[in-house]
Amino acid sequence: MSGPVTVLIIDQDADSRWLLRDTLSTQQQLSVIAETDSLVYGYEIIRQNHPQVVFVDLKDDPQKTLEVIHRISTYFKDILIIVSGTELTMETLMACMQAGAREFIQRPLNSQQILDTLAKHYNALTVEPDVGDATGRMITIFSNKGGLGKTTVAVNLAVALSQVIKQPVVLVDLNLQLGDITTFLDIEPKQTIVDIAKNIGRVDATYLENSLAEYTLVDPSGGEAKVYILADPLNMEEAEEVSAEQINAVLTVLRASFPYVIVDTNTSFDSKTLTALDLADDILLVSIVNLPCIRSSQRLLNLFNRLGYEANKIKLVVNRFVAGEEISIEDVEDTLEHPVFWKIPNAYQVVMTAINRGIPIAEVEGGKNIQKNLLDFAYKLSGKVMRTPAPLQGHNSHSEAPKKSEKTSVLPTLPFKSIFGKNKP
Repeated sequence: MSGPVTVLIIDQDADSRWLLRDTLSTQQQLSVIAETDSLVYGYEIIRQNHPQVVFVDLKDDPQKTLEVIHRISTYFKDILIIVSGTELTMETLMACMQAGAREFIQRPLNSQQILDTLAKHYNALTVEPDVGDATGRMITIFSNKGGLGKTTVAVNLAVALSQVIKQPVVLVDLNLQLGDITTFLDIEPKQTIVDIAKNIGRVDATYLENSLAEYTLVDPSGGEAKVYILADPLNMEEAEEVSAEQINAVLTVLRASFPYVIVDTNTSFDSKTLTALDLADDILLVSIVNLPCIRSSQRLLNLFNRLGYEANKIKLVVNRFVAGEEISIEDVEDTLEHPVFWKIPNAYQVVMTAINRGIPIAEVEGGKNIQKNLLDFAYKLSGKVMRTPAPLQGHNSHSEAPKKSEKTSVLPTLPFKSIFGKNKP
C-alpha cells in the first residue's frame, strides 16, 4: 500500500486533540487528515475522505456518539474506530463494541497507549483494500413544500437514468404515509418497504428481484428502461413500523445491488428523511421560480450547510421553468449564492397526462421536448457524454454545475444572503 495510514480525530477536548495530533505526527507512516470537535462534521469528513482510522471520544453525549459509531461501522466497514473514555466498565466496553468500535482507550490519554493501540492493527491497515464491492450512487430528491413536482422528477429521472446507463435502477418511495410512485406508474407492488425492512437479514439480489415491483419501458427512440420500485406501505399506520435504522439498512442493501438508487422523500424533516439525506451522494432540491419557493430554498440551503453537507452535494433543480419570467435564473442564483444545476421546462398538459394515465413522460405523445430535457438531465448526473441539450423556450444553455471541490480537512461554511439582501448567520 502506498502512502501513510490516514487518521481522523473527533474529540471535544482541545488538549486531547493536541496530544493525539502531536503523538501521531511523530510517525511518518501515519497522517492526520483532519480534526474536529463535532460529530456531524466528523461524519461528513469520513464520507468525503474515508480515513483508515477514526479516534472518537465518549465524553459528553455517549448515546449520540454510539449512534454515530454504529453508522460509521455500517457504511465504512474497513475503518478502525478507536473510542476513548473515562469509564472502563464492562457495560461501556460492550456498548462500544456492539456499535462497531474495535478499541477502547482509557482517558486521560497518553502517547504510548495511543501508539501501542495502533501498532496492534498496523499490518491490517496497510493491506491494500478490496475495491471490488463498489456501491451504487444514491440520489435523494427533496423539497419542503408540496406541489412542486418532486415525485414527477423522481419517477421520470429514474426512467431516464435507466435509458442512459442501459441498466436497471431502483426507485424508493420514502413518503411512507402518502406516497404516489405506484400511482404514477400504475403498478401493484409485490411487497412494500415494511416487508423489506422486516426481512432485511435475508435480503440479497435474488430476494430483491423477486420482491420489488418492476416497470419496463421499451422506447424505440430512447432504448429500454427498467425501474424497480420499493413502494410505500399499503396502510398509513404501517409507516410507524419502519424505523430510521431499518431505512438505513434497506438503502445500504439497495446501493450494493443497483448502480443508482433514487429516493423520493416526504416534505418534512424527520429522522427517516434525514437518513436519506445523510446517505445521499446528491440531493436534488426541487424548486420553482417564485418568491416563497426562493425563500424556502434559501432556508434549506442554510440548514444543509449547518448539517455539514458540502455545497456540491446540493443540486438545485428548477421545475416548470418558463423563460422571461419576472424573476430570472440569474436572480435566483445571486440571491441563493448557489448555482442552478438544471432547469426542467413547464409542460403542464404533458405532465398531467402522464400522471392521470399512470405512465412516465416518455410514453406521452407530445412529450418529446421535456423527455429530451430529462434524458439530458440524466446524462449530466451520470457523467456520461451528453448530447446537445434541448433548448428551454428561448434559452440555449444550462447553468453550469458547481465544480467539485477538492477534498480538504476543512468543510466550507457558506454565507447565504436573504431575499432582501441582508446577510444571514
